[in-house]
Amino acid sequence: MIRGTIFHELLNLPFYLLDVKGSPSVTYPIKKLPFGNHPRQYCLVIESATTPKAWIVYWHGGGWQFGSPEQFQKTANAWLEAGYGVIIPSYRRLPWYDFRAIRRDTIDALVACRHYWEENNGDPSPPVVLLGMSAGGHLAAITGLDAGIWQQAGWQSEQIKGVIACGAVLDLSMMKNNPVIRLLAGSPQRATFSKANPSAQLAVFTAHIPPFLLIHGTKDGMVPYQAATNFQKRLQEIPSAACELITMQEGTHLDAARWMFHDTPLRQRIIARAEEWTNTAI
Repeated sequence: MIRGTIFHELLNLPFYLLDVKGSPSVTYPIKKLPFGNHPRQYCLVIESATTPKAWIVYWHGGGWQFGSPEQFQKTANAWLEAGYGVIIPSYRRLPWYDFRAIRRDTIDALVACRHYWEENNGDPSPPVVLLGMSAGGHLAAITGLDAGIWQQAGWQSEQIKGVIACGAVLDLSMMKNNPVIRLLAGSPQRATFSKANPSAQLAVFTAHIPPFLLIHGTKDGMVPYQAATNFQKRLQEIPSAACELITMQEGTHLDAARWMFHDTPLRQRIIARAEEWTNTAI
């Protein structure tokens, strides 16, 4: 099977899921935090007994259709060991709901986070790093760039310390004929398409842009590597904006997330970057 094709990615998906299943279980308490009546409208909250020094909000992958926070709760381990708390939001899914509902759920999830932090840690606006893989990377990027999301949620811009996007869908225009993208955002002529497109949000964003860290493989068979390089180039053209791209040579789509389940130099580098962000005042 040719590396860098969707067929290669699908063929290797069962092995990736076995990798996830075989990684260490979470040993910290896990709480379910609902923010709506739909069964998908909830977050998982994972933290130790001590107050976290900062928080990771992580959206898992799955094409805005598949997976659950429970399935990917093991991604929290590396961050918990480093002293962070982790929240994993869910949301209503394609094909029954499109980006408009997902954006609404994202706002409501952030409201629930704010209330949780205030009630349990005494601080409604702790430092946060947004993290996501694939479709989740898209949502992390949109949350960091769409000021309307965090403003409606009552968040402060300075509390978003950075965005880590792994194999993320950062430019919908490069995938405009993909049927999943059409389900998510409609045709490129629709306002929803632009609203859902992180690259398009760069043109209208007026608030502080958090620093970005992108992890992307050159043989990604689902999201073109050029989407990451184009996004980085556009972001770097904006004064005061910062974007670092970690290129995984011959890396596939799923390779962009494997660091979450294994203690590797890549994991250490990513956590070190988050440490720099959360220790730096804006």
